[in-house]
Amino acid sequence: MNCNPFIHFQRSDLFFVNNAAQMESLKTHSRKIDLTSDQILHPDTPQHYIVRKGKIRISQFLDDDREITRTILQAGSVFSTFNKNDIGDKPAADVYSLPGIVVMSLTETELWAFSENALDDCKL
Repeated sequence: MNCNPFIHFQRSDLFFVNNAAQMESLKTHSRKIDLTSDQILHPDTPQHYIVRKGKIRISQFLDDDREITRTILQAGSVFSTFNKNDIGDKPAADVYSLPGIVVMSLTETELWAFSENALDDCKL
Protein backbone atom coordinates (compact mmCIF):
# COMPACT_ATOMS: atom_id res chain seq x y z
CA MET A 1 0.00 0.00 0.00
CA ASN A 2 1.35 3.39 -0.99
CA CYS A 3 1.46 5.90 1.90
CA ASN A 4 2.64 8.93 -0.08
CA PRO A 5 0.30 11.92 0.11
CA PHE A 6 -1.72 12.79 -2.99
CA ILE A 7 -3.46 15.86 -4.35
CA HIS A 8 -6.73 15.90 -6.28
CA PHE A 9 -8.28 18.91 -7.97
CA GLN A 10 -11.62 19.67 -9.52
CA ARG A 11 -11.67 22.03 -12.46
CA SER A 12 -15.22 23.32 -11.96
CA ASP A 13 -15.55 26.95 -10.93
CA LEU A 14 -19.32 26.80 -10.42
CA PHE A 15 -19.37 25.84 -6.72
CA PHE A 16 -20.13 29.36 -5.45
CA VAL A 17 -22.65 30.08 -8.20
CA ASN A 18 -24.68 26.92 -7.62
CA ASN A 19 -24.36 26.67 -3.83
CA ALA A 20 -24.52 30.17 -2.32
CA ALA A 21 -26.48 29.09 0.77
CA GLN A 22 -24.19 26.13 1.34
CA MET A 23 -21.14 28.39 1.07
CA GLU A 24 -22.44 30.61 3.87
CA SER A 25 -22.81 27.53 6.05
CA LEU A 26 -19.34 26.24 5.14
CA LYS A 27 -17.74 29.59 5.91
CA THR A 28 -18.27 29.00 9.64
CA HIS A 29 -16.33 25.70 9.44
CA SER A 30 -13.43 27.01 7.37
CA ARG A 31 -9.99 28.38 8.10
CA LYS A 32 -9.23 31.36 5.87
CA ILE A 33 -5.83 31.48 4.16
CA ASP A 34 -4.73 34.67 2.41
CA LEU A 35 -1.94 34.41 -0.15
CA THR A 36 -0.10 37.18 -1.95
CA SER A 37 0.73 36.96 -5.65
CA ASP A 38 3.41 34.30 -6.33
CA GLN A 39 3.20 32.89 -2.78
CA ILE A 40 3.64 29.12 -2.45
CA LEU A 41 1.22 27.11 -0.33
CA HIS A 42 2.46 24.05 1.52
CA PRO A 43 -0.85 22.19 1.87
CA ASP A 44 -1.70 20.21 4.99
CA THR A 45 -2.66 16.56 4.58
CA PRO A 46 -5.48 15.55 4.71
CA GLN A 47 -7.26 18.80 3.89
CA HIS A 48 -9.80 20.28 1.47
CA TYR A 49 -9.33 23.75 -0.04
CA ILE A 50 -11.80 25.97 -1.87
CA VAL A 51 -10.45 28.87 -3.91
CA ARG A 52 -12.64 31.72 -2.70
CA LYS A 53 -10.96 34.55 -4.66
CA GLY A 54 -8.05 34.73 -7.08
CA LYS A 55 -6.22 32.00 -8.98
CA ILE A 56 -4.00 29.07 -7.98
CA ARG A 57 -1.54 27.27 -10.26
CA ILE A 58 -0.77 23.61 -9.53
CA SER A 59 2.51 22.53 -11.16
CA GLN A 60 4.53 19.34 -11.10
CA PHE A 61 8.31 19.03 -11.32
CA LEU A 62 9.38 15.95 -13.27
CA ASP A 63 12.51 13.87 -12.75
CA ASP A 64 14.16 15.54 -15.77
CA ASP A 65 13.71 19.00 -14.10
CA ARG A 66 10.86 20.11 -16.36
CA GLU A 67 7.93 21.90 -14.77
CA ILE A 68 4.43 21.16 -16.06
CA THR A 69 1.40 23.26 -15.11
CA ARG A 70 -1.29 20.70 -14.31
CA THR A 71 -4.10 23.23 -13.83
CA ILE A 72 -5.00 26.78 -12.95
CA LEU A 73 -7.88 26.92 -10.50
CA GLN A 74 -10.21 29.91 -10.22
CA ALA A 75 -12.67 31.00 -7.55
CA GLY A 76 -15.05 28.15 -6.76
CA SER A 77 -12.59 25.38 -7.61
CA VAL A 78 -11.68 22.72 -5.07
CA PHE A 79 -8.49 20.79 -4.39
CA SER A 80 -7.86 18.19 -1.71
CA THR A 81 -4.90 16.35 -0.22
CA PHE A 82 -5.06 12.90 1.28
CA ASN A 83 -2.68 10.35 2.80
CA LYS A 84 -3.47 7.17 0.92
CA ASN A 85 -4.09 6.07 -2.62
CA ASP A 86 -7.87 6.07 -2.10
CA ILE A 87 -9.06 7.94 -5.15
CA GLY A 88 -12.51 6.33 -5.18
CA ASP A 89 -14.42 7.77 -8.14
CA LYS A 90 -12.03 10.69 -8.69
CA PRO A 91 -10.72 10.88 -12.28
CA ALA A 92 -7.19 9.46 -12.28
CA ALA A 93 -6.11 12.30 -14.59
CA ASP A 94 -6.66 14.77 -11.73
CA VAL A 95 -4.78 12.88 -8.97
CA TYR A 96 -1.04 13.37 -8.47
CA SER A 97 1.53 12.36 -5.88
CA LEU A 98 2.04 15.43 -3.66
CA PRO A 99 5.86 15.31 -3.58
CA GLY A 100 7.02 17.30 -6.58
CA ILE A 101 3.81 19.37 -6.71
CA VAL A 102 3.92 23.15 -6.24
CA VAL A 103 0.75 25.06 -5.32
CA MET A 104 1.26 28.79 -5.99
CA SER A 105 -1.04 31.79 -6.09
CA LEU A 106 -1.04 33.77 -9.33
CA THR A 107 -2.89 36.74 -7.84
CA GLU A 108 -4.00 37.94 -4.43
CA THR A 109 -5.85 34.79 -3.36
CA GLU A 110 -8.19 33.72 -0.58
CA LEU A 111 -8.56 30.03 0.22
CA TRP A 112 -10.88 28.34 2.64
CA ALA A 113 -9.38 25.24 4.26
CA PHE A 114 -11.53 22.45 5.68
CA SER A 115 -10.88 19.28 7.64
CA GLU A 116 -10.83 15.90 5.93
CA ASN A 117 -14.58 15.17 6.21
CA ALA A 118 -15.99 18.71 6.16
CA LEU A 119 -17.09 18.62 2.51
CA ASP A 120 -18.43 15.05 2.44
CA ASP A 121 -22.06 16.22 2.30
CA CYS A 122 -21.42 18.81 -0.41
CA LYS A 123 -22.15 18.08 -4.01
CA LEU A 124 -18.86 19.16 -5.54
